[in-house]
Amino acid sequence: MYKAFMKVNPGVGFTWIIGILIQIFSTIMPIITPSLKKALEEFLVDLYEKAKETTNPWDDFLLKFLLRMLGIAIPGE
Repeated sequence: MYKAFMKVNPGVGFTWIIGILIQIFSTIMPIITPSLKKALEEFLVDLYEKAKETTNPWDDFLLKFLLRMLGIAIPGE
């Protein structure tokens, strides 16, 4: 009934998806228009600063993950 939600190989998890996403974004980021790249970086850094102000630690985790995946420096690290 819930086979779509069951892991095929419980030892693998989602790390392969993360690896693919990192490869995709690390390939795309260097070739996008510099002004667009700068705007995206500023937006995500601003969003990260806002996430740090919340009490939810998952906000911080998600934004740090996105920043690292896109190769954007995390403020304060």
